[in-house]
Amino acid sequence: MNRLLKSILLASTVAVVSPLSALAASDLGPTSDETVYFRGWPYKPEVVDDNVKRYNSSLDGNIDYQTVTHGDYPTLMEKSLIAGDALDIIYANPATAVRFLEAGWIVPADDVPNIEEIKADMYDNAKHAFTYNGKLLGLSYFLSVRGTMMVNRERQDTLGVSDPKNWDEFYAQIIDLHEKGEKNLFMPHWFNEFYGISWAFIMEVLNRGGSQIDPETKRPVLSADGPAGDTLRMWKEIYNSGIVPQEVISFTESGIVEGFSSGRFLYSPHNFYNIKIFNDPAQSKIAGKVGFLGFDGQSWGLLDSALYLRTARDRSPGLEEDAKRFQSWYGYKDQDGKVFVGQRWANNSILFSAYKTVMESEESKAAFESALAFEGDYERMLALYNAAPYPPVWKMVWAEEYNSFLRLRLGQFLSNDENVEDFIAELNAEIDKLNKKYKVYKN
Repeated sequence: MNRLLKSILLASTVAVVSPLSALAASDLGPTSDETVYFRGWPYKPEVVDDNVKRYNSSLDGNIDYQTVTHGDYPTLMEKSLIAGDALDIIYANPATAVRFLEAGWIVPADDVPNIEEIKADMYDNAKHAFTYNGKLLGLSYFLSVRGTMMVNRERQDTLGVSDPKNWDEFYAQIIDLHEKGEKNLFMPHWFNEFYGISWAFIMEVLNRGGSQIDPETKRPVLSADGPAGDTLRMWKEIYNSGIVPQEVISFTESGIVEGFSSGRFLYSPHNFYNIKIFNDPAQSKIAGKVGFLGFDGQSWGLLDSALYLRTARDRSPGLEEDAKRFQSWYGYKDQDGKVFVGQRWANNSILFSAYKTVMESEESKAAFESALAFEGDYERMLALYNAAPYPPVWKMVWAEEYNSFLRLRLGQFLSNDENVEDFIAELNAEIDKLNKKYKVYKN
């Protein structure tokens, strides 16, 4: 085992677990003839379909999977849960899961089969992200570093520039190149999806050492003379000067992925797993030339993750047991004692996992290295993952409401060229209002 891999991934010791602790195949299969309804967002639905078919065929399961393809996924899920739709297992990010748990729409995963083995196999950073008020919200779908700054190394060499170590150096470099007449320097993470421009602001403030809230008091801590103000002033400058395409605030994520794959841009922040696309000759004009900014004192991006949640809808005892068993099978080990789904995501999409069993496997190492173009990038990838922060604001029950507010107002802030001081005061006021709405504090 690579020594750096062991130390980077939080130096957690893998628990010694007897093979007998894994349930037998018959104990992971259904106990009733009732249907378990499973829903997720549209990321490689053909893989999910195939995983579900394997469960249904090998364990005589009754899983109905469909992809939610239109609209804002968290909002659509919330509407479905309010309406009492037939939902049993769903995808969600941890911030969404916190809201759903507080609303009584999901139940914690602390009672699924093999839960103690599952928890022992989790890295501490993942367990922190997935835990709320001492309860495990769900089981691991994936982890990644969203906001990894991808670099076109060939163009970087042509321009004679090296990797900036932090956001200040980054902006200084692209502004200098722009003033020298260079074009297409930066495609930002400002796209118009729930994880787009709002997450870009949250991650950059975090990378600069700031936060939306104080983790202890939950009060807003954004300031015009701190990381938030520095972020917004630079955004205004590069937007107004034409360094970035102004239409990016109307793009989808696929638009910025295609944009960077075209080879036109020097830098662009993405979820780490997209490097597999960028270094694939069938999908990218710069395959074999894409690297990323590593950790050199400042993190880039944030820890992005998703879970498999179990809803709290009224189920018969048999259906409840079936939902638990499928959640355990899909979110951890199959009837053969393998983390089948998690390892498959690592192999075909270089998605990180919460589980040591996946991340420390030779299969995963080979998969990750196959998507990387430069010597040393595997170790740099692990260091980047280890340094990725998790936003304290995502532990708040109102995180999704604040995210929707940010998504709308950040686009307006740029388009209308609004005042930074006034805008930050508005953000703080919004956080304060949400805290009072949910009785986090009264005054």
